[in-house]
Amino acid sequence: MLVFPVITFNTIFLSLIGAFVGVLLGIKINAKLNLLFYVVVGVGVAYLLGAFPYYELPMSFSFLLSLGGLLIGALINRIFKK
Repeated sequence: MLVFPVITFNTIFLSLIGAFVGVLLGIKINAKLNLLFYVVVGVGVAYLLGAFPYYELPMSFSFLLSLGGLLIGALINRIFKK
């Protein structure tokens, strides 16, 4: 008998939506980003937000993916705007 982890699928879906929105915002924003500052602050905020259920990581995985998407979008913006 197969048991499908519906709750885990929903949390992964939310994380992917967060990364997608982060990429879109990163492409739209035209500000210079201090990469080290945003990574350190983002990891701190993700740790304070706590984890989604059923994850071993002690921080908010969706917030980290959103931050990563934002940085990737800013990198795409920087590459293609020149």
